[in-house]
Amino acid sequence: MKKLTVLFFLCIIPFIANATISEMSFGKWNIKFDDETKRAEFVKEGVTVLKDVKIKFKNGDVLLDASSYNSVKIKQEDIVDEVGKARKFTIEYTGSENSDNPIVYQNFYLYDGQDYFLTDVILQSPDNSIISSNYIAPISTEADNLFLPADVNNRFITVPFDNDGFITYASYPLSCSQTDPESLAIGRVARDSVSMEVSAIFNGETQLGLVIGSVDHDTWKSAVRITGSPLAQGKITNLECFSGVTHHITRDMIDGVLKPHGAVKGQQVKSARMIVHYSGDWRTGLETFGDVCCAIAPKRSWDKPAPYGWSSWGGMGTEISYDGVVSVSDFIKENIQNKGGFGDDGVIFINLDASWDKLDWDELKQFVKHCEANGQMAGAYWSPFCDYAGVEDRAVEGNNGYVYGQALLKVFGKIKWEAGAACMDPTAPATLSRINFFIDKFKDAGIKCLKLDFLSNGSIEADSYRNPKVTTGIQAYNYGMKHLRERAGDDIFIIESISPLFPANYAHARRISCDAWGEMWHTSYMMNSFSFGWWLSRVYCFNDPDHLVMGDRSEAENISRMTTGAVTGYCILGDNLSTKGIAVGSKISQEKAIKFSTVEKVNDVIRLGKSFRPAYGHKLSGRNNSVDLFYLETEDSYYIAHFNYESGDKTGTIDFSYMNIDPENIDVSRSYECWTGEGVTLNEKGLEYSSPNNMAKIYRLFKK
Repeated sequence: MKKLTVLFFLCIIPFIANATISEMSFGKWNIKFDDETKRAEFVKEGVTVLKDVKIKFKNGDVLLDASSYNSVKIKQEDIVDEVGKARKFTIEYTGSENSDNPIVYQNFYLYDGQDYFLTDVILQSPDNSIISSNYIAPISTEADNLFLPADVNNRFITVPFDNDGFITYASYPLSCSQTDPESLAIGRVARDSVSMEVSAIFNGETQLGLVIGSVDHDTWKSAVRITGSPLAQGKITNLECFSGVTHHITRDMIDGVLKPHGAVKGQQVKSARMIVHYSGDWRTGLETFGDVCCAIAPKRSWDKPAPYGWSSWGGMGTEISYDGVVSVSDFIKENIQNKGGFGDDGVIFINLDASWDKLDWDELKQFVKHCEANGQMAGAYWSPFCDYAGVEDRAVEGNNGYVYGQALLKVFGKIKWEAGAACMDPTAPATLSRINFFIDKFKDAGIKCLKLDFLSNGSIEADSYRNPKVTTGIQAYNYGMKHLRERAGDDIFIIESISPLFPANYAHARRISCDAWGEMWHTSYMMNSFSFGWWLSRVYCFNDPDHLVMGDRSEAENISRMTTGAVTGYCILGDNLSTKGIAVGSKISQEKAIKFSTVEKVNDVIRLGKSFRPAYGHKLSGRNNSVDLFYLETEDSYYIAHFNYESGDKTGTIDFSYMNIDPENIDVSRSYECWTGEGVTLNEKGLEYSSPNNMAKIYRLFKK
């Protein structure tokens, strides 16, 4: 629940007609506002971060710029919000030439000692009538902004809306080639791109960077639009952080036509709050962004150890049978469980994925009991906002009198299909009744883990929703997910599979990428998402690396895939481990699953339940442009993971400077590589390594 704002004092700063600059200062930040141009400059500890910043918004269908208003006045007050104590400055814009235009308020929330501030915009009806807007940009600047050193190591990150379709994150130079704009090569054209919800603009060598994005996720889809600069790589020439984005990657395209964002309506219309974070380390900025999001919408609590287990999808696929999945439970109990540290802390899920319904409800209950007898917990799979038939007169499950036509979303008058399913309205009574039916059945069966898939189908911008108070896709998504979370209660571990990045407060874990199996390119694909989304462990309890499949791949690939479980602190096996049923697993993959899941020193890392951090963001390798070096600091150790993505055999030195590790502080005599147990060798720069093609290594370096 959000805290109420507490007022400490109020001070009106009168508008002075001949004034030029008004300054709003608190903590590390100074917001300089030009009373004549109605534009702002963001200054942190004497450094201008962004200048010539204005507000843009739509009033109905009319695009407006707040600098066209005639009068402004500024007030300040001390408040306590979900984030902490803040000094809130409000700029009020009045005197528009059109009397129908709203009064505009921009709030700045400055926190003492913090490297960030928040800002939002409120549009207020001048006569208490209903206004509407589907676009508000609290931050928009077309000036040349020079907050990084001018060199070729400058980058900006693009973040996807969800994790479907093998979509990737990107770390782009500020320029590109006109003939190949998707290449990471530097070119003569300023690169222009859109990042969903958040972005970081940083220098790869110094780590200095700006993080900017939306910290509210209850109403809007928000985005950051960035335009860089050619060749010199020295500046950002356009930057806009706004609420009201739709894009083909938000799944709002139908028949090649983009559906606009839904309009928010009321006497007041408020944007999302946006964060501006500028510091010596962009990684800290993204982690802080996650912390602020979590303060506003707290993540699910999980007081149990890091999850271990198995999922049927990786190797068994659709060939599920009762005898088969029971034999998997037995196989894990006999060969893997509590061996080499696997699941030693007592959380082991045996999860039935898609096609779980090949078991009837009685068989599912028996499967649950069998898992419990083996010291395990059973899981299932479901897509709450998907109708794979799309037949409107088909009865909704649960004998509730509803048909699917009462639940399907329409866009431009047509049923909206996404990921092979008709999208369901999360606000429709038919959808909510269906949620009740399935959640109650799962709970009655004793299911303790539930994987929710294709959730983006519930965040679509539609023509309308059954609840008339809901007008945007994210409002609808929150409505349905809140109902599902409350119905499920607190005793089911919820995993989001294909899902929007935000909102994040309904699940314990979220899969960091799209599906990943055992090939090295799958490992590097998953690690691309982790390279720039590791910080999501601040808003979810765990980053899920997907099922860890050994299959018929090389041992180097097997080790690399298992290492993704170590760097995320989450281990769900994926090979077909059945010894009975309609699809018995191969002996080779089963032996590999035993071998690589029971290495004690690796399981020591997994059981930490922590996400590692990338050492840098500008050096990328492999076909999916992933970071190859990650680290985690604990009280007594540094953990370092190094991946060799299809680069041939490699030797060299891991440079400690990117991880702020002092070689003199390492106790070499106790340190080792986790897969082999072998000791380590340091030199003046860092850690010497030798890595065969496709191999990953994990080092534990003890502190002195």
